[in-house]
Amino acid sequence: MMKTNNTLCIAEWQSFGANEIEQVCGDKKKAQKIFDELVEFAHQEGNHCFLKFKNSKTLVAQNYVGLIQAKSGFCLEILPKTFRTAQESQGFNEAKNTQEAINTAKNILIEMLKSLKDSPFEESHVAHLKAQKLPLLEIFILIFLNDLENLIKNGLKSDYMVQEENRKFLKGKLLFNENLKYNFAHKERFFTSSDEFSQNIAPNRIIRSTLEFLSKQNLSSKTTRKLAQARFIFADIPPSANIDKDLSQCQNMRSFKHYRLLLQWCEIFLRRKSFSVYNGDSQAFALLVDMNVLFESFVASEMKKWCSDENFRAKNSQYQEVKNIFIKTQEKSKFLAEKEDKNIFQLKPDIVGYEKDSEEVLFIADTKWKILSTQDRNYGISQSDMYQMFAYLAKYQCNQGFLIYPKIGFVENREFIFKPESAKGVKLKICFFDIEV
Repeated sequence: MMKTNNTLCIAEWQSFGANEIEQVCGDKKKAQKIFDELVEFAHQEGNHCFLKFKNSKTLVAQNYVGLIQAKSGFCLEILPKTFRTAQESQGFNEAKNTQEAINTAKNILIEMLKSLKDSPFEESHVAHLKAQKLPLLEIFILIFLNDLENLIKNGLKSDYMVQEENRKFLKGKLLFNENLKYNFAHKERFFTSSDEFSQNIAPNRIIRSTLEFLSKQNLSSKTTRKLAQARFIFADIPPSANIDKDLSQCQNMRSFKHYRLLLQWCEIFLRRKSFSVYNGDSQAFALLVDMNVLFESFVASEMKKWCSDENFRAKNSQYQEVKNIFIKTQEKSKFLAEKEDKNIFQLKPDIVGYEKDSEEVLFIADTKWKILSTQDRNYGISQSDMYQMFAYLAKYQCNQGFLIYPKIGFVENREFIFKPESAKGVKLKICFFDIEV
């Protein structure tokens, strides 16, 4: 476990209690209060997929990674498990070098998050942040501040806004009813409405509100200075008086596309919106993602790079003649059966590789975030996964399938050939994907 005053780092499936929190914060009473806050989080509807109870004094992380910040500000970081252990629940405690394992897992998580579609990580340049031993929340805040810095360099947007004001001079359109109401005894004043070119617009107000929210976090001095500089630049822009209304307004502003990633971060911080089924409440802030989804996204992203690489085709003879390979994820065009002229049992392979011109299916791949073992029968590959791949290959009339697992230590790829009477020449390769970055 990684220890900072306000952060506890654990791996997927690792168990923890108030004692582990006390080792971090150094105060037994405070540790119990923090643990009770996390227990409250675990009790909330739908949150059992993030934290489960081992017993009344112990919680167990599930296969969602990211962070949970309790209402007191204490952070629980759940990181990918990238090493073998005898007991799954021990997590980083059984790693040969705990700190090294934590740093590796954190770097892997940051790199994998960049592959998520429609997320603020998609275009972020986070390479220089990976080397820094910072809490995850601070890394996310730094990504936001770096993106904001780029926006400021390019200039904050302004727009024409309707402004109603009681003025000493006539400007714009005179509002007769308001003028009678406020200026009956002040003939020298004019209550008018005018279009003002201003930075006081919804996207800028949302960013200002986010900066105020982040200023309450416990951050390093370097990040605090960076945050203070941004707050100074936004000092003349008021925070949002209605966050939901302003965020809704931002979605309809087509000329503000370069604000897109920043506003995604703002929504995460202000609305506690996450990449998972968790959408927060006032008690905790959580930014969590299913490791199965994240691994699939990362593998698909890397495969797209390989398929456009001529060296990849040169090393793989079956694809040398194929000029254009394109990848589809979560393909949904096939069904296993039909009932009363309606398709039923939809097939959804993780990754399908096509030849672009002919649309011939070249390969089908499914990703499994699971550490296989040569000690287990059939290496721990489940029978249901084999059946599933057979159904995919048969329905898509494809001869090459891949089951892709994370590579942990030294393992060799394996190949299975389905029995000729069922699928002649159909091969399934068990591959191990190196997630080390």
